[in-house]
Order: sequence, then structure tokens, then C-alpha cells
Amino acid sequence: MEIQAALNVADETDAFLQITDVVFDREAEIGYDELTAAEKTVYCIDSLSREMENGGFGQLFHHDTGAYCLDILEALAQIRAKKSLAIFQQVVDLFPNGHVPTDEDERIEIFDQLSSELVDEIAQCDDRFYDAGENLVELTLKFVTKNVAQFR
Repeated sequence: MEIQAALNVADETDAFLQITDVVFDREAEIGYDELTAAEKTVYCIDSLSREMENGGFGQLFHHDTGAYCLDILEALAQIRAKKSLAIFQQVVDLFPNGHVPTDEDERIEIFDQLSSELVDEIAQCDDRFYDAGENLVELTLKFVTKNVAQFR
């Protein structure tokens, strides 16, 4: 199995990248909704990490990843990233009624309004996320190891 082979790679970043390659290939083939819960967890953590590395919460909510907010919250809980989860939840709670629209245009419009009103708060959340000290790659690899049977 490709996932098990990836877990045996010594370098955790390489292992993570190999696993996410498998999951993203599967998502491209069958669609996000058909992924297993464990595959969705990896997909969401990798998507979150990429968006945060490339521009923070503004980047995340302006792209497709923003549509998966509920799943990202669940993924952070699944890998036990408590600090990152709390920060992400705080940003989600800025949306009216804590609801992040899945429609991209609606989500962007609301986030842009929020970011103009709450620019400092959102910037602080970005900073706290970066400084949380949680190794999402390591936490995800531990999750994958415990749930390897859920990967196809």
C-alpha cells in the first residue's frame, strides 16, 4: 500500500508529501465527497497548511479551501491540533452566526467585509496560527499511522 510505504520514509516532510500526493490524486479521481473520513482529514490539513503558508486566513477564505471550514475544524480535532483548532475556530466565529458560506463569491464578500472591519484581529489570528508551535505534519503522520486501514 502506498500510504504504508510513505509512512516508512525517514523524513517526515517527505512522508507527508507522499501521503498527500496519494490523497490528492484520489480526490481528483473520485471527488472530495467520496474520500474516506481519514483521507478527508489529510486533504483538509494539507489544504489548510498550503493556504496559511501562502497568505494566511485571507488566502484560505478566498480559495476553494474556504468551503471546507467545517471539515477543517474536524480534521484539526482528529489530529489533536488543539491550539490550531482554537485559532481556526476563532476566525470561523467572526463570520455571521459562525457560518462560513461554501459559495466562493459569498464567502469572499463576507470575509472582505470582516477583514476591513477586523483587520487587526485577523492579523493576530494569522500570527498566532503561525506561532502555535504545533507540527501539523507530525500530528497528521501520527493520525495516518493510527488510521492506515482507512486509506484506499
